[in-house]
Amino acid sequence: MINFIDPKPTMSLRGGVDMYSLNFDRYGSETPPTGRKVRFLNENGYEFDKEHARKHINEGDILTVKEIYVGRSSSEVEFEEIPNQKFNTVMFEDI
Repeated sequence: MINFIDPKPTMSLRGGVDMYSLNFDRYGSETPPTGRKVRFLNENGYEFDKEHARKHINEGDILTVKEIYVGRSSSEVEFEEIPNQKFNTVMFEDI
């Protein structure tokens, strides 16, 4: 019998910019995600994603969402505290 461990839930993409809509509509809600708080899990994603994040963020840090960019196979988030950098959303959880 195989035991599967449920991964931690990751941050919601709701309100992020849908990069594949012709008008860059919001994903699942017209309310932008600006100001939402998330915590860095230091889990999930590719190792290069985690390495990039660890250069700027410590595990457990709480950050303020500036924008989310929703893609087909992956999505990125920008934070108010770290300008001009994007991070894979699967490494964060809503708080």
